[in-house]
Amino acid sequence: MKTRSIINTLLPLLLLVPLLTCLSARAAAPDAVLADAWTAYNIGDYKKTLRLLLPLAQEGNARAQVLVGRCCENGLGTPQDLESAAKWYRLAAEQNDSEAQVLLAYCHEVGAGVPVDSPAVVRLMAAAAGAGNAEAQFNLALYYGQGRHGLPKYPEESFLWAKRSADQGYGQAALLVAAAYEHGIGAPKDPAEAALWYARAAAQGFVKDGAVFTRIREYPLP
Repeated sequence: MKTRSIINTLLPLLLLVPLLTCLSARAAAPDAVLADAWTAYNIGDYKKTLRLLLPLAQEGNARAQVLVGRCCENGLGTPQDLESAAKWYRLAAEQNDSEAQVLLAYCHEVGAGVPVDSPAVVRLMAAAAGAGNAEAQFNLALYYGQGRHGLPKYPEESFLWAKRSADQGYGQAALLVAAAYEHGIGAPKDPAEAALWYARAAAQGFVKDGAVFTRIREYPLP
């Protein structure tokens, strides 16, 4: 009787092992598919990229949705379709994917597949910047520095966002930080700090530029 009791106790646990193994394999599968898709994308096999990613994107995988959106936006492996690109970006952005938020913000900036919408640009870019996306932080710095998309011209806030971006190694932000320290715009004048940040920007190919505060960075319509 005691042996039967032990068997009855262990049997459900033994039956769970194959199920848990299957679930673990299924959980790992999207990462493997994404890795294969990125390889295909980087070597220019866009049809394979889409073949691998569309099922994942349709299941709600945000990273797959972003890459499918890029293919649709640029006509890679499929006819160019800006509305579909914006749709995929939106689905991923709603899952708080910061790259998707930046890309959808650009779409709203130039009207690529969605209406031009400055409040949406700011909302999406701010969400991505708050999540630590360096590109979004730099863009937000430009918006505050130039008073764009309905934001007030606020040099101190511009500097803070540029510094956060530059601290992550974003070269254009380093150039903006350097100029801020050089001219005392949004930050105290500090020649030593300016020289340091100019050197960091130059190491990434960005040289001292007198128009750094005024140049408008527009996302090109695909």
